[in-house]
Amino acid sequence: MATARRLVKYITPHWLKALLMLLGLLGFMGLEMVPPLLLREAVDNAIPNQSMPLVLALAGGYIAVALLRGGFSYLQWYCSESLGQSISYDLQMSLHNHLQLLHDEYFRKQKTGDIMSRVTGDMQSVTHVLSWGLMLFTQNCLTLIGALIVLLRLNWRLTLISLAAFPVMFVIVMRYDKVIRPMWQQVRQEMAKLTTVLQENVSGVRTVKAFAREEYEINKFDQQNRVYLKTNLKRVTAESNALPLIDFISGLSIIVLLAVGGRQVILGSLTLGTLVAFQSYIWKLIWPVRSMGWLINSLEQALAAAPRLFAILDTPSQICDQPHSFPAPAFRGQIDFVDVSFQFDDGAHPVLHDVSFSIAPGQIVAIIGGTGSGKSTLVGLIPRFFDPTAGTIYIDGQDIRQFTLESLRKQIGMVLQDTFLFSASIRDNIAYGRPDATDAEIIRAAKMAQAHEFISQLEQGYDTPIGERGVGLSGGQKQRVALARALLMDPAILILDEATSSVDSHTENLIQAALDEVMVGRTSIIIAKRLSTIQRADLVLVLEEGAIVEAGHPAELLNQDGTFQRIYRSQMADPTAEANTARGEGR
Repeated sequence: MATARRLVKYITPHWLKALLMLLGLLGFMGLEMVPPLLLREAVDNAIPNQSMPLVLALAGGYIAVALLRGGFSYLQWYCSESLGQSISYDLQMSLHNHLQLLHDEYFRKQKTGDIMSRVTGDMQSVTHVLSWGLMLFTQNCLTLIGALIVLLRLNWRLTLISLAAFPVMFVIVMRYDKVIRPMWQQVRQEMAKLTTVLQENVSGVRTVKAFAREEYEINKFDQQNRVYLKTNLKRVTAESNALPLIDFISGLSIIVLLAVGGRQVILGSLTLGTLVAFQSYIWKLIWPVRSMGWLINSLEQALAAAPRLFAILDTPSQICDQPHSFPAPAFRGQIDFVDVSFQFDDGAHPVLHDVSFSIAPGQIVAIIGGTGSGKSTLVGLIPRFFDPTAGTIYIDGQDIRQFTLESLRKQIGMVLQDTFLFSASIRDNIAYGRPDATDAEIIRAAKMAQAHEFISQLEQGYDTPIGERGVGLSGGQKQRVALARALLMDPAILILDEATSSVDSHTENLIQAALDEVMVGRTSIIIAKRLSTIQRADLVLVLEEGAIVEAGHPAELLNQDGTFQRIYRSQMADPTAEANTARGEGR
């Protein structure tokens, strides 16, 4: 019931469409009761009395009723579909908007395939019920009430006798409802698992091919698909057991009517026209009851799907604007970490603990450390991808949690280790953070990122469309487009998480030369593994197991017997080697 009440709340803003749908239903169902009465009049009076004028009048009345009924039918169906689609739009927007607000932790724990299954398959089930299922359910209820009232007025004894089997049918329908609901919930869960397997297979298709694991992935999908098939067949078995029985019991009412009603006609206690009308009204009772099984089936799909949608909406956004947050002023770029610790909700140990350091405005800071040392987590705290579990981060002396998220992130340019480009043109990808940027500004950012040359050589230049995740570009090209996207923001704080890891040394030197100019006057934080980048830094932070073990100017650290010196010696001994201790994305 709680789920149904929540769905009803989405109807309230569209009350006018709901009201018009109800008026259409009332008009249609009211007129639906008239034809059997016209038929009774024709059988009992017009035909026996050979009254052609009455026959024509009844025929004209039938035509008028059909036309009016068609008008009301159009009103109810159009408003029902419009209502369902409007509710679906609102619900989809609520889901999408809420997903945009959820923190990284949610997406780290939740499988993409499961999210897609909820927002597509589950949404479709809910939409079907809200668009026409709700209307048909209301129509059936009105039909039952209207037909029952007319039958009781025609002959209440015959009505009670004919409907003797209906209580049994009602019990079967209720039992069917209890059995089918958990089955549909299981179907939804297995569908989400199947979607997850498919999504991972498609996203990782290159890895699959690289390791020649096509057969393994085919078998994995086949196994999950078989589980989904078995779950669906179990549901089908339950439906096949219940629905034919409902049909059979409903057919008994017609047999009883013909036996009892036919006898009354023969004895003269009931007119033939009344029996014919009675038969029409009994069918108007039977069909709604018979279709209730199918409607309940659809309703159960929606009631199994809706909680999965609401589970997303009920997930709190842990990273959000504070009650008294305010827009951030233009940053000078002073950054202070004070006793900052961080641990994932499901983590056994802290990723960062008691981290403290200060970055002066305009400084270039390099962060190095081994895999899992917490480098990416550390820089992810600055734009508040997640909040520290302890300690405070300040920008220009203000706790960053006091700033609105949008104003904070607008002044931070980031190039992440996992380069993501949208399925759009190169121009749109570069201008993603500044859609109002001019062509000259876009080209300037591309030149600074050393991307203009290869973009200009493409047939469509900056209008070249690229596929999902930048498919169609090399790793180095994608990184340069992502770098141009960050530079176009003209951020006060620039964060580069191994932003040149996919480019060759020559291109990196070109990018670095451009960055030397770009980083002047702005605070820059660089996660890097090549000394060519580190040597340009004013400050180097060395992370090990979530703690800063060394901090200072590169020249100072080079004279100390520590991690930085070992990295330096490793790269000097083999200039082409990438220092393993300085590689990787911290959690």
